[in-house]
Amino acid sequence: MSGISIRLATVDDAAILPDIERSAAKAFLAIAGLEWIASGTVMSAEQHRIYIDEGTVWVAATGKRCFGFVTTAIYGDALHIIELSVEDGHQGKGVGRHLLETAKIYATENGLAALTLTTFRDLPFNEQFYRKLGYQTLDETALPDRLADILKFEIEHGLPGERRCAMRLPL
Repeated sequence: MSGISIRLATVDDAAILPDIERSAAKAFLAIAGLEWIASGTVMSAEQHRIYIDEGTVWVAATGKRCFGFVTTAIYGDALHIIELSVEDGHQGKGVGRHLLETAKIYATENGLAALTLTTFRDLPFNEQFYRKLGYQTLDETALPDRLADILKFEIEHGLPGERRCAMRLPL
């Protein structure tokens, strides 16, 4: 990762984050039944600005050019990962790991108990990736209400429920 910096996102970065998310979503073109995600809806720049204003978005950049980000929010005692995206062509090089490590440091420094997220089951760049980093897949019958609500919302908006899961990394 030489020449790459991880830094807090600025309001000026918000405009490029949807493009990065669209580029990252190209990975779904190789997943049967999930190809549609590559051309699906992404978070708007305005939505990203809300989290940037809260100080919970980090970008990976070389110079001023961003090519990855993690958008998070504090919910109770956890930092929830809303979106982790690394531009096509930069994936598989440790950028996502470094972004998540930055979020973990932030959560630890702010006295939070865990990082949480929802993701796709059994995909190498989703559940399997997070497991390698120590995240635990949560039992669907024992989900905290907040994570159960997020999964319900995702399913109501078209994501296949049988392929979704919630994960937690205790700190």
